[in-house]
Amino acid sequence: MMVSRRAFTLIELLVVIAVIAILIGLLLPAVQKIREAANRMKCQNNLKQIGLALHNYEGVYQSFPQARNPFPLVHSAASRLLPFVEQDNLQRLVDYSTPPTSATNMQASRTRVSLFVCPSDPANGKVSTLPDFGCNYVANNGSGTVAFGLIASGDGLFTQSPIRIADITDGTSNTAAFSESTLGNGAMPASPATADPRMVVLEVPGGTDPTPDVCDAASGAFSAVRGGKWIDGHYGNTLYNHYYTPNLAGKWDCGNGSHNKALSMARSHHSGGVNLLLADGSVRFVRNTIQLNTWRALATRDGGEPPGDL
Repeated sequence: MMVSRRAFTLIELLVVIAVIAILIGLLLPAVQKIREAANRMKCQNNLKQIGLALHNYEGVYQSFPQARNPFPLVHSAASRLLPFVEQDNLQRLVDYSTPPTSATNMQASRTRVSLFVCPSDPANGKVSTLPDFGCNYVANNGSGTVAFGLIASGDGLFTQSPIRIADITDGTSNTAAFSESTLGNGAMPASPATADPRMVVLEVPGGTDPTPDVCDAASGAFSAVRGGKWIDGHYGNTLYNHYYTPNLAGKWDCGNGSHNKALSMARSHHSGGVNLLLADGSVRFVRNTIQLNTWRALATRDGGEPPGDL
């Protein structure tokens, strides 16, 4: 007596495979969305820790750290916060009496600080062509409308002079402190048309002002190591301004060869906007569609203008 055995036909097997493929296709975007939400929350928490460090620093020194000292001692504000983010041993490696690029600061600069890294950035804290580690969080120099972002003339929270809370007449809840930035990948673009603004900075000759016309004309050379050194207080590493709204399409960051003037915007790999730390220590997610006058009002410490709605 023959016993029949039940089995899948080829057509049934193909149908099952197709159904599984469809389910995976539906599931992957949901997983990616959950992962990005977690990464964005981690970025917010990093900024909150930086905000707490800023206020602890201010409690000790009665001012916030300066963006940098005059050239060549251009150590970043982030480097001065190290003892307040449980990085005392790392700051002991920083020699503020020599430039941040000096040999004595090499060991510090080549140390990864996890607090300075946003997990949404594929660079994971390091530009591949540099031995140093970078920073995804940049200090606000101001609106960028004064002398094309000249650091010493910045109307924001971080300039070459320490700013006190009493100097923030717009109110700490109306003034930006830090925002996000993206790190380069070390790959030089073949032409301006192929330059990804999230990865590069345009450098115009040292004595040339980075005006919008000069920058839009790509009158200079691209650098693909943006954000690559957390220890350095120049534009292109740890400073930004609010001349443009966040992640503005078709605009790359642009500065002079001396790195003391720039039109340098807040950037992120998040969808739709950037995380912004305010001077009161709170963190907000700011949409790319924010009005320019509102964004610039948030940049200034004593502009007297209401910031409006984010």
